[in-house]
Amino acid sequence: METPLVEFFKALRGAGVNVSTAEAIEATQAAQILGYSDRNQLKSGLGLVLAKSLEDKSRFDQCFDQFFQFSKLDNLSEHQSQQELDQQGASAEDDPPPSLTERLQQLFNLPGGSSGPGGSGQPSMTQPQSPLGQLLLEGDNNALALAMAEAGREARVNEIQWMTQKGLYGRRMMQAMGLGELEQEMWTAEASDDSTQQQLGNALRTARDRLRADVKGFVEQQFVLQAAATGKKLREETMMSVRIEHLREFKDVKNLVQKMAKKLIATHSRRKKVLNRGMLDMRNTLRQSVPTGGIPFDVYWKKKRKDRPRIMALCDVSGSVSQVSRFLLMFLFSLNEVLPKVRAFAFSSNLGEVTDAFNELSVDEAIDYALDTYGKGSTDYGQSLADFTDLCMNDIDNRTTVIILGDGRNNYGDDRAELLKQIHLRSKKVIWLNPEAPMRWGTGDSEMLKYKAYCSNVAECNSLRQLERFIDRLLTHQ
Repeated sequence: METPLVEFFKALRGAGVNVSTAEAIEATQAAQILGYSDRNQLKSGLGLVLAKSLEDKSRFDQCFDQFFQFSKLDNLSEHQSQQELDQQGASAEDDPPPSLTERLQQLFNLPGGSSGPGGSGQPSMTQPQSPLGQLLLEGDNNALALAMAEAGREARVNEIQWMTQKGLYGRRMMQAMGLGELEQEMWTAEASDDSTQQQLGNALRTARDRLRADVKGFVEQQFVLQAAATGKKLREETMMSVRIEHLREFKDVKNLVQKMAKKLIATHSRRKKVLNRGMLDMRNTLRQSVPTGGIPFDVYWKKKRKDRPRIMALCDVSGSVSQVSRFLLMFLFSLNEVLPKVRAFAFSSNLGEVTDAFNELSVDEAIDYALDTYGKGSTDYGQSLADFTDLCMNDIDNRTTVIILGDGRNNYGDDRAELLKQIHLRSKKVIWLNPEAPMRWGTGDSEMLKYKAYCSNVAECNSLRQLERFIDRLLTHQ
């Protein structure tokens, strides 16, 4: 059962329920304790481990019901079970169970009957010889469901990604269940002159067509369950790699950015301490040993605390790079748990601080405010640097990291690179993120080669993946 559980965890993730590796292990252990015979008990046990909210509970219930069921077969099995109970209640004698021939005739409403006592005198239908034919005409829906599940694993239906693959995986399942031998027996029986053989051929054809419909439904169910997770992952990979200006074609970009931010928060939420085990802190060791007279004494090592960074972000919100700036600001202010000291500035021709807007408004409203207020006019990096030094030069110290996001294209104006030099000398580091490829730096009206000389690090940044890696490095190396 471990393989179906792994596939079920994958389906849950595709349905929007976060299942960590630890939770998957705990759920597997719970399933081993509870067993698999009681479906409702298994559902309750797995739900307690995997569903962490009311929304997760609703998604879990729906996904579990879809994954662990064969709807058509279940309904047929329940109908037949009720019929059997009714027949047992109506019968006063303990009749022997019906023969295979009688069950075939009841299942497919075929003429005929037993040639023995009490029969109609008509010849009975020949029993099938192929394993799949026997399974289909026996009417044991539990065995048929297990056979379909095993064929699905053999055909790797859980790997289906596109709706157009339904026919391919359906044929693979049918072949794995023994379709070739069944059809050979069916064709031979239909071509026979014996009426009982012809009846068998008709019964096998009807059973094959019903099985084909059930297999088609099974494959569609697996596509809905399994391909949802694969499709979501593929869509996220595409959004991570595509250029940011093309992200407007996707509807759930904001959810992806929030997911990336949560991942970084979980990684960097604690202040990291680096212990230099080779450097003895003699002063602290002696101080802590005073109460005991030095006997015994504990050894203390020197520690270096890594503080959270103080960041000033300057974002070019002119038309050429406004979308990149939007996601940088969204990223930075979504990380307020690990970046509580972020000050944001927006500029095109003039620069202004927008930190208060992010503190008072939602992230989307604050970004729209920054773009509307400072995104007008032709880009002037020289004037923007002058505005920044007037506003914040006295606030910059050796703990401040200045991030500039822009393409460095100054419309052939005064670059004022000396102001960036002053900022570089006062700050801990200056990082420039440029959405353009390095081969375009310094071409046309680009002043990047001049600005690059006064930056601690200059990097290309035109996708969410590059943006995530940059912020991860920023938090790691502070």
